Amino acid sequence: MIVLLSPANLDSKHQQTYYPIAYRVALIWVEHKNIFVKFIFMKSTKEALLISGLIITIIFLTSSCGSNSRNQNAIVTSERMGVIAIDEIKPSKLSDVVDHITYTALKDHPDHRIHRIDKVLIEDGLLYTFDYSSGKSLSVYDLKGNFQFAIAKPGQGPDEYAAVHDFLVYQGKIEVLDIRGKLLFYDKKGTFERSEKLPFSPQAFLKIGNDYLFQTGKKPNELGKNGKPCEVVQYNLETKKSDCWLEINNGRRLSVSWEKNMLKRVDNEFYYGTSFNDTIYRKQDGNFKPQFIFDFSPNALPSEIFDPNVSISEFVDYQNNNRDKAYHSASLQVSADFLITRFYNNTGHHLIYDQNKGSKTVLEWRVKNDVDNGLPLYWAHALNNRDIIMIYDSEYVLEWASELQEGKSQFNEKEQAFLDFVNEFNPDDPLVMISYHLK
Repeated sequence: MIVLLSPANLDSKHQQTYYPIAYRVALIWVEHKNIFVKFIFMKSTKEALLISGLIITIIFLTSSCGSNSRNQNAIVTSERMGVIAIDEIKPSKLSDVVDHITYTALKDHPDHRIHRIDKVLIEDGLLYTFDYSSGKSLSVYDLKGNFQFAIAKPGQGPDEYAAVHDFLVYQGKIEVLDIRGKLLFYDKKGTFERSEKLPFSPQAFLKIGNDYLFQTGKKPNELGKNGKPCEVVQYNLETKKSDCWLEINNGRRLSVSWEKNMLKRVDNEFYYGTSFNDTIYRKQDGNFKPQFIFDFSPNALPSEIFDPNVSISEFVDYQNNNRDKAYHSASLQVSADFLITRFYNNTGHHLIYDQNKGSKTVLEWRVKNDVDNGLPLYWAHALNNRDIIMIYDSEYVLEWASELQEGKSQFNEKEQAFLDFVNEFNPDDPLVMISYHLK
């Protein structure tokens, strides 16, 4: 089908808009500074670590990609591509899409405690939670919450990572992508096996048999056809053969970003999306092509505000004075049934797309939990079949239950199930895995 796109900050092969991640970090801090700590579920001892990690991120991520102003009215052809007009979707109640919620305590280990959640994977009955910035450690649990092992190897040595861009689990083994362009390999128990230096420094990756799919950080490279720069490339470590899935199309400065959950795979389906880029790509005919394009009009951020000459302070001032503006703040989660991403429009939202029905549901980040009156769905850390997974600090789970008990004396079945979990909970367990089951 052919879709005519309005010039509303849209993105395609002909017109892409990449917004500076440093702007995004500063923006999120300014907008949410009063609730930031609670939303990230940090206790007092962890707040300083979170804030320091944010400052470090801003220092590292001051360069940016500009937007390509060519072809402001773009025509895109794609088999299953559709435009999602955000202003046409009314936010729903949590109970419209979630029918029940379950809670699992993640039990502590005496020598290890995770400080924050950057990425979560569920593979072969195990839960992997990686803290990239604060503790720089990976914690592994079974799905009953029993601690299995941890990998905590920050440093400069051959078996250590300076900082983590991404990680994956393949056939039970763990691979970590270091910021220095190095892969570190661990066995099924977290024991270091080897490391390998890459000829470029990617930011995200997936495994495809003996090959990898790398997101290059949109930095200059010659991995595409005829030496063109490639944004997402299939690459073989032994043969060095590369196959570009998506060329870099933006026309100004190229730079790194610091994001998570950009690349997702479900069986043989591959998806790709980044923040402030209004397109979510899906692999079609050997390449990434637009699957969805967000239309944020009439509230889209103007392209000129992302000019490289606009300072961070100017951008933040503009955002503070124009809080009605909307943009994609992607963190993709995909299953066979659903695709979830995030966007900002006056406040944060989750977009839940039902892949079978083709329906779209929007939830505000702080929408009241009217299912069991427990915690709202602040974050979608993972998507396990039909369950949205959120990992949260146990202290706030206990506080929420206490407020519920103080506010009423009689409880329905789902509320009572939540309170029963809390009443049996060991307060020494630091984290809780909350599963929001989609209808």
